[in-house]
Amino acid sequence: MNTVITNDSLQAKARDEEFYAVFAAAKKSRAGLLSRPHRALTPLTMTTAGRLQALLIPVVLCGLIWLAKPSIFELWRQCILLWSAQLDVPFTLATRLNQAGQYGLQFPGDLDGGQLPSQTTLAVTALLTLAAFAASFAMKRATFALKYPLRIVCVIELAALAYFQWAPTPFPYHIARHSEELMSIGFVVMLITPVMLAMGYYVLKLSLWRKLLNTALILLFFTLLVPHQVLVQAMLMKQFSVVFMPVMYICLGAVLDTLMFVALYSWVASNVPKDATV
Repeated sequence: MNTVITNDSLQAKARDEEFYAVFAAAKKSRAGLLSRPHRALTPLTMTTAGRLQALLIPVVLCGLIWLAKPSIFELWRQCILLWSAQLDVPFTLATRLNQAGQYGLQFPGDLDGGQLPSQTTLAVTALLTLAAFAASFAMKRATFALKYPLRIVCVIELAALAYFQWAPTPFPYHIARHSEELMSIGFVVMLITPVMLAMGYYVLKLSLWRKLLNTALILLFFTLLVPHQVLVQAMLMKQFSVVFMPVMYICLGAVLDTLMFVALYSWVASNVPKDATV
């Protein structure tokens, strides 16, 4: 035991000495050089025009998006109906106006429990979910980043399975309602996009047209994403039942849209000139 401890101590000491030697050499090579701090750490000086843009652009764009809300939802529903006819996903429009004064989506079999899971589906899903949860404990290093997201998905799905197995009342949600709420989530993300960009992008020293162009591209991305997001999830629930709706709603709804926005913001922010904060 003492030999093992001594060897470990010697190896750790050797690694420390090697690290400090490399660090000292790097510090010596940079002696006398002047380097500018990374722009993420550089204080931002804003001009009057920059302040006005950061305040006015979100107000104007949010107002326009809000006014366009009926048209956006109508575009999404028509896109869903167009593709659903080709993909054998039987979406239709309701015959009664919803609270927003529009004809929402309907899905045959929703109200009579046609999409509820069978006992076979519940059993197979439970086995696969437990297997995935157990596999998360074996993840190391390269796959470590997937460990906790996988466990979160498994816990949500296990809770859904428990509900469908033991809940005394019918499942209160259905595919059409889920689809309409996904569209509402997507619209909210679009609505707050200018506000979020105002805090981390509009404050940069960039031309007005560049800010508006990149904002328009992000909004266009969500305009195209949302109806196809609805279609994919509806297809999966039609094929495998609504037992997967909680996972889709929580992990592939608002969370996915937020991650998409973060990725798009990172893209536009990483392409700004070096002097954008000077």
